[in-house]
Amino acid sequence: MNPYIERANLLLRQGRINDAITQVKNALEQNPDDHEALAMYARCFFDKKQFDGGIKILMNAIAIDPDNHYYFYLLAFAYYRKHDNTKAIDQLQKSIQLNPFFSEAYGLFSLTLCEEKEFEKALQKANEGLAFDPENITCLNARSVALNKLKRTDDAIETMQFALAQDPDNEFTHATAGWNYLEKGKNKIAATHFKESLRINPNNNNARQGLKESLKSAIPPYRWLLQYNFWINNKGKKARWAIPLAVYFGIRIFSAVLQSNTATQSIGAILIGLYLLFVLTTWLIYPLANFFLLFHKDGKYAVDTTERWTAITVVSSLAAGCLLFGIGLLNKSGKFFDNFLVATIAFWAMALPLGSIQYPLSFKGSTGRNKVAIILVSLGLLTAFFAFINVDVATAIGLVFVVLLVINSWVGIFR
Repeated sequence: MNPYIERANLLLRQGRINDAITQVKNALEQNPDDHEALAMYARCFFDKKQFDGGIKILMNAIAIDPDNHYYFYLLAFAYYRKHDNTKAIDQLQKSIQLNPFFSEAYGLFSLTLCEEKEFEKALQKANEGLAFDPENITCLNARSVALNKLKRTDDAIETMQFALAQDPDNEFTHATAGWNYLEKGKNKIAATHFKESLRINPNNNNARQGLKESLKSAIPPYRWLLQYNFWINNKGKKARWAIPLAVYFGIRIFSAVLQSNTATQSIGAILIGLYLLFVLTTWLIYPLANFFLLFHKDGKYAVDTTERWTAITVVSSLAAGCLLFGIGLLNKSGKFFDNFLVATIAFWAMALPLGSIQYPLSFKGSTGRNKVAIILVSLGLLTAFFAFINVDVATAIGLVFVVLLVINSWVGIFR
């Protein structure tokens, strides 16, 4: 192997991506058609999360050496990270066809099938890879994930223990073990694995996200909703919107039947009230739980800029609404009660879109979802502002705000 490529490979393992790129460029200056250098260059792009650029470079390597199974594996890895699982599976099939004994391809194939909720097939692929290499870490991790999703908890834990015995300092394995335990509601054990993964690699975003989830699971409502989220996601993509819709219409029909009878009217009203409380909790629990992390000795270092500011702004908006409502109650008999009431509703409703805004604030170039959230917050602020100038104008703006908020919330179910 070219010494430049060997140095690039070592630097890449050390996380020194730019230095690795320099070495690769030196190799390509000697031979622009060096397919190994091109593949290494593509890996550098992948490590920088520039997958489209890396794919273009990798295609040049494949054009030079179309029988190299590893290049198709790398291509599949890029598509997997782009969440284009169909293309990832296609490239993995090509890689395995060229080299049926490359266990790493089976492991990635299994992880891709897990994302597609095809857990039985994922388990089969992981087992196929382990038949060639019983100690392959990727296959062991994929097997554990598939077993966990199939509710074969004991087998999943046994697989993780075996993987950790082979490589106790593997950040990937510790993160996988953490997510498996978290899905089973064992958030304290999960946190220890996530911390160990971060000790090995402080830049492991998967472990950092898992640590945040495990710490927030100390809050019972959040823990319950997280388990619900695991459950509904394991049902498949269609279930993410089909189940909430079925629950909504089921509650409406059942409560309508109860309210049609004077003896059960109160039960129907309570049922609707509990459903609305559940919906509001699902909308607000995430930023509220992040607010809890701001005061946690480990959590305060795990939250990012967006999570920190959404937590602060959501809590501030709810607190402002409570303050205005309290002042309004003290002046209930006065002429400004309606003004305080409109402003209160505006601040309480504003908490919902505030939880969806990305920071630092930027309207231009941001996602459509972020733009909608900023517009909704602006309408909420206008409603609160005009509440003390002209309550009729405030009511009109507030009506537009609430209608758009409801529409956006329903669209979010299908998003």
